[in-house]
Amino acid sequence: MNTSAPRTSPATVPTPAQLRDIALAAAHAAAEYIRGLDRDGLAREYKTSSHDIVTEHDRASEEIIVSELRRLLPTARIVGEEGGERPAEEPSSGTAGEEPVVSFFVDPIDGTSNFAAGLPLFCISIGVTVDDELVAGVIDAPVLHQVFAAADGDATLNGRVMRPRATKSPADALVLSGFPGQRVGAQFPDYAASSLRTLEDSVSAVRHLGSAALELAYVAAGWADATALTAINSWDVAAGFHILRRAGGSLRTWPGAEAVERPDHLHPAYVACTGQERLDVLDGLQEELQELRTAGR
Repeated sequence: MNTSAPRTSPATVPTPAQLRDIALAAAHAAAEYIRGLDRDGLAREYKTSSHDIVTEHDRASEEIIVSELRRLLPTARIVGEEGGERPAEEPSSGTAGEEPVVSFFVDPIDGTSNFAAGLPLFCISIGVTVDDELVAGVIDAPVLHQVFAAADGDATLNGRVMRPRATKSPADALVLSGFPGQRVGAQFPDYAASSLRTLEDSVSAVRHLGSAALELAYVAAGWADATALTAINSWDVAAGFHILRRAGGSLRTWPGAEAVERPDHLHPAYVACTGQERLDVLDGLQEELQELRTAGR
């Protein structure tokens, strides 16, 4: 797979394929760094709780990605998990307010707890938007050597096209998810307990990988039937949403407590399925949660 990308002129808006290649090059640079690490005894810090950790390598990986994105497309905006929003380094050549805005949504290590523990289930996730529309995405799992990517054509895994697959019926369906999650459990404990029982009683199996981006990629590949979360950030899902759709999957999102309609990757709750067929149990549980959130505003 080509992991190099030419520097794009500020006078042009790159095509989706060019933006994918830029994201591939940036993800590859960070993946090479991560593969060279000794992950025994990594130091960790806590951001909001013991469930939300960060390591020095999350920050280093993001800086590598940002540096590569800046080199290849200095007119782009970057939104990173660790560094927040970074405006364009160079202005575009067009009239202010007229040129499309390219944004990269970067999670330098999605699945940090797995990474810090020595598990291989983590990845680099880079989603790309033009004026808030997703146009490209890359998910690179460095230790597993799995690179998922998509632009405006077929989604690929290590350069090979991922063919659409049907969502299995609930009795045979495998769901990858930590649904409904700790935040919802704390806010709506009765709903959390009942919804988890409903989900586990309705489908064949529920597994939680600890990486929203990988769960989306694996559903896109047809290795599982659905994934869902109730509280998530744009950098976790932007790439996975685009790859899933280009692979033939289907997606629904919910606006959460603010109840403000935004692009899908800016919504906190979603259900993604490997095919166009939906798992009604998951959609129904998200509808119920949205009603609780709306009522609690």
